[in-house]
Amino acid sequence: MKIAVSSCGPTPDCTIDERLGRAYWLLVYNLDEDSWLVLDNSENRAVLQGAGQRTAEVLIQLQVTHVLTGGVGPKAFRLLTGHGIRIYLGVSGSAAGALLAWQRGDFRPATEPNQSGSPYCLMGKARRNLSETVSAKIEALPFGEQR
Repeated sequence: MKIAVSSCGPTPDCTIDERLGRAYWLLVYNLDEDSWLVLDNSENRAVLQGAGQRTAEVLIQLQVTHVLTGGVGPKAFRLLTGHGIRIYLGVSGSAAGALLAWQRGDFRPATEPNQSGSPYCLMGKARRNLSETVSAKIEALPFGEQR
């Protein structure tokens, strides 16, 4: 079993990064071998769009089963969960501390992303909120009335 943690630094005592796709580092703990794999995520975080997807693809290739992070956008969330990877959001503190909390069962798997992702992402919360606003304005007008 492999648990990935988004991190601001290259060691388990570093703080959790609040973003998965644009995390500075990815720390992957192998529970079976009791070892850490440290990945510099600078190449993925530097792209203009798709950082979350690219980072998710790396984690899928590494056969990660769980992800501990502060936040994830809709595209990365869909990609990871589509591969059976459980995501735990709102995680804070150190990577090592988060891993211990996860082992104690302190976190619940997320059911939806907690970040809107790129402003061009049509699957994010910003798009959904815009639709709700438009619907509310349309419903507020009496039938047949024009402006």
